[in-house]
Amino acid sequence: MNKIKNIRGMYDIFGEELSRQNFIVDKFSEMMKEHNFLPFCTPIMEYSNIFSRSLGDSSDIVMKEMYTFLDKSNDSVTLRPEGTAGIARAVISNGLTQNLPLKLYYNGPMFRYERPQKGRMRQFHQIGVESYSNDSFFADLEIIYLANLLLKKLDIQDLVTLKINTLGDIQSRKQYLKKLINFFLKNKSKLSEDSFKRLEKNPLRILDSKSEQDKDVIKNAPKIYESLNFDSKNYYKSLKALLSSLNINFKEDPLLVRGLDYYSHTIFEFIENKGKNHAILAGGKYDTLIESLGGPKISGTGWAAGIERLESLVKNHTNKKYLTILIPLSENYVPYCYEIRNKIINKKLKCELTTNCNLKKSLKYANKSNAKFAIIIGQDEIDNKRLTIKNLIEGKQFLIKEEELEKYILNE
Repeated sequence: MNKIKNIRGMYDIFGEELSRQNFIVDKFSEMMKEHNFLPFCTPIMEYSNIFSRSLGDSSDIVMKEMYTFLDKSNDSVTLRPEGTAGIARAVISNGLTQNLPLKLYYNGPMFRYERPQKGRMRQFHQIGVESYSNDSFFADLEIIYLANLLLKKLDIQDLVTLKINTLGDIQSRKQYLKKLINFFLKNKSKLSEDSFKRLEKNPLRILDSKSEQDKDVIKNAPKIYESLNFDSKNYYKSLKALLSSLNINFKEDPLLVRGLDYYSHTIFEFIENKGKNHAILAGGKYDTLIESLGGPKISGTGWAAGIERLESLVKNHTNKKYLTILIPLSENYVPYCYEIRNKIINKKLKCELTTNCNLKKSLKYANKSNAKFAIIIGQDEIDNKRLTIKNLIEGKQFLIKEEELEKYILNE
């Protein structure tokens, strides 16, 4: 019989890894609630045209990476490769475009058929935010501020660098694309095969190429700043001034374009300072996304972060709530143990009741579980309303009255 195994690029999450990921999601959710963002959940599967219309037919995701197949109704459906397009579809489908400003956050699994690598498997997980409002740089500011704040809460802000750029408005982009196309046409013989194909469909994305062959060409390409109109220049200038006033450090990167077609004006990435300089959190503004999916003309701004990428940087994730193990020496003492456990849990501390009434085995389990305390309950403890407590870290054992439990454990 063939050995059963997981699908390549899909993996199981448990133990410390899951603990770190839950820590990130909890910090994120807590922060978004504090800032009055609403939780949102969409299906992991959408009709394929939701992504092809929003992400762009020439994007790597649509061309190479989507899990797309025909369902039993012969409809083309896709496992979501990212969160923004599905949220946009849901906002339109549920008539939420009338409820502006609309501020949402989400987390969940995404799927891309790409080469599995550390921090990005074929099933990976993202947290993200989307803010729909009027066409203002204040929404961009808040979104970037929240991204920066999350990294501070995770204590990894010093491990990354914020890079920003502008794509300008539609008028500015058209002007820039003319210059860019002319430049690349003159240098088309020097471009990689992929970039040569993009020259016809989406030349802007050539700037995002990772090919060393392309980089030699790109470094001499015209910069978008030269094509920005008055309004786009002011938009970008105002945003940068506000970021500086909030002490949010950033570097401008004229080659930053992001890989998706729906962006306009502000785009940004938080890049790892070491290693392969992966983007761990990225996003930007999109003026035409809702309209491209059949909704009204509404501006949005958002970002997404790969939980696995964040997890690789997060070190201090340990939940400060230490564990207490209750050890009944007989099944007759289990009801009393439940009383004690409820007192501990009501103080928001972790507590587990062992099902093995063998003291030696239970203490061994408590040590293996990294518990701080073991509370031993036998007949003497029941009769005298006293608790035998073993501090497993310090190796000390002492006897206390039940009413002293809070002093010794609950206030530790």
